[in-house]
Amino acid sequence: MKDAHIEIFYIHEKAKDIERLLRIEEDSSPFYKTKSKIITEGNTLKIMIESEDIPALRGSFNTFMNWLMAIEEGMKL
Repeated sequence: MKDAHIEIFYIHEKAKDIERLLRIEEDSSPFYKTKSKIITEGNTLKIMIESEDIPALRGSFNTFMNWLMAIEEGMKL
């Protein structure tokens, strides 16, 4: 499963907390056509997504970006 691949780098002082929240969302939403891996190194969060096709990759990318935006908005409250 590696016909399509994308990496998202997100820098935030609470990267480890964001990783934990993303894992909760990821575990509750099964991805059938993609595989993802989340790594935190210091203040950098790295999300790697692999897929067999571009539409599935795009869908997973959009899902992760929406989760990141929601988490960031929630952290501002």
